Amino acid sequence: MQRQHLAIAVILTLATGCDNVVWEGLELRLQPPISPATVERNRSTVSNIILVDATGLEVTLQEPAQRIISLVPSATQTLRALGVIHTVVGRTDFDIENWVLDIPSVGGGLEPNFEDIIALEPDLVVRFAGDQDPQTKSRLDELEIPQIAVRPDRLTDLYASVRLLGKATGTEPSADSIVASIKNELADLQRWTSEKPKVHTAYILGGSPPWVAGPNSYIDEILALAGGRNVFSDLGFLYGSVSPEQLRVRKIDVVLISDRSQFDPRLTPGSRIEEIGNTLELPGPNIAETARHIARILHDDRVR
Repeated sequence: MQRQHLAIAVILTLATGCDNVVWEGLELRLQPPISPATVERNRSTVSNIILVDATGLEVTLQEPAQRIISLVPSATQTLRALGVIHTVVGRTDFDIENWVLDIPSVGGGLEPNFEDIIALEPDLVVRFAGDQDPQTKSRLDELEIPQIAVRPDRLTDLYASVRLLGKATGTEPSADSIVASIKNELADLQRWTSEKPKVHTAYILGGSPPWVAGPNSYIDEILALAGGRNVFSDLGFLYGSVSPEQLRVRKIDVVLISDRSQFDPRLTPGSRIEEIGNTLELPGPNIAETARHIARILHDDRVR
């Protein structure tokens, strides 16, 4: 279960909106989103770059960040897509792509190794916005290391994360281009899948009892865009555990899971079990490609 807590933390993306999310037991629930006025405060002056992160925290940089430690794998992917991976001086153990392995790791995304962080002399740390790890925020504050938090609960939050990182690195045009490309590709995909029958789908993150993606999450949105119907869209939380009985009584055509070994197929007799890796758990610049891959799986067809 410890692995699942960390997986949840990483996917909410990986990928913004900490103040509008609260934990109740083992459930992640949504509160009203940050107001547009707060987002509007993301502005630049002649001499400074002023950022407002997913928690509403205002951070001022005198110049674009040059030494970034990314504690969120989806943020690391976004920085690469922005063309500034050379500014990343630290990553997590969960960044495992070949192109990032030469960058030193500072441990986990939650409760990283602060001795390593200090030694890398960052001018900005990108962290996950959540209540699970208050120590990281407070310790960075004590060290007077600038920090911004991201938390892509929804696709709109993912877009905000891309733009926030673009502003922090002086690559706002590239960030706008990435967001526009994702939106266009997802719109094209939705037009195609709208002609297809809906496929009753469950996304399982693993765990025992199984953790599933609920409503109002970016995974829920991606499943819908890919032509699926999230069978757990009626739950009262973003992500959480469900009982075996809750799985057995629902009509489930396809079970999507990153690692097949993390799920007992006897819980969903008659369902097709599809292992898709962890790409959907990394809400970054490749999310549209991931959505197309899921659409092909759900509809067993070539996506135009």
